[in-house]
Formats: sequence, C-alpha cells, structure tokens
Amino acid sequence: LAAPSVVEMSGWVRCAVHGRHWGVQGAAGLLPFAVTSGGVQVLLALRSHDTHQGGTWGTIGGAIEPGETPWQAAVREANEEAAGLEVAEAQAAESHRYGCVSGWAYVTFPVRVQPASPVTIRSNWETSDLRWIAVDEVDSYPLHPALTESWPDLRKLVEDQIAS
Repeated sequence: LAAPSVVEMSGWVRCAVHGRHWGVQGAAGLLPFAVTSGGVQVLLALRSHDTHQGGTWGTIGGAIEPGETPWQAAVREANEEAAGLEVAEAQAAESHRYGCVSGWAYVTFPVRVQPASPVTIRSNWETSDLRWIAVDEVDSYPLHPALTESWPDLRKLVEDQIAS
C-alpha cells in the first residue's frame, strides 16, 4: 500500500458552523514570546493570501500529522515556517485549546524565547511576514478570527509564565 498523501494527512475538515478547518487531526502552533526592556512581545505571522484566512495575523502552526502530539506538531511547524526561532530548549508549559463543535481543535503553546530573536520566513507561500508585536498592540492587528477569540486567554498564559 502506498503511504497516504500530504493532502490526506493535512486536509480540510468540513464544519457546519465555520465551513472548514485545516488539519484532519486538528492543528497546533506556537506563540513565541520574549521579555524585553520595552515590555513583552509576541511573534505573530501574517498569513499569505494563498492560505485560509489569508491577510490575517496568527500563530506559527499547522496541521497535526499522524503520530504527532500537538506539541510535536507545533514545534515542527515552527521549524518549517520560521528560521532563527530557537525553540529546541522550549518547554510545553500551559496550552490553550480553541475547539469547535465539529470536534476539531487548534492547540496553542506560548513559549518563552530569547529577546530580539532575529527570525526570518522559511515558507513564504504560508507566511507573508513575521513580526514581534508588543502584547498591548496585538488587538490593533487584523487577527485570524480564532486568534481574536483566543487572545485574552493566551495573553493571560503568557503573563502567568512571566510571573512564575
């Protein structure tokens, strides 16, 4: 038997509420954050116009592949999408689960990284820009709808990690 194609592993899940979600086994991503002298910043990705919800800002992430945990998928996707992001030593602490009535979910892991990490795009078909954004300014960006809904909880997770 031939191995399943990438499309079969990373395809769309139909949803009566949202139309569709990417990742038949769900999806996961990282929300890298850094504490700088100017405050806390998070790294967000501007989704390419060739992607679902293109033109919005979101986390670095994607579909969970067979045999992967959400954490493994998030780290793999970060390595595929962002060069220079040092996540090898990052720990999966708390996570946020954005779930849908369809059963599909996106798990986000806030991870602390070194300040001013120079990060560049590896996959420009998925990502148009990567930008360190002050947490107080995140709401002023056109966010992916799921990130808009998840941001208050994610911000609290970031702040709790800094406080501990």
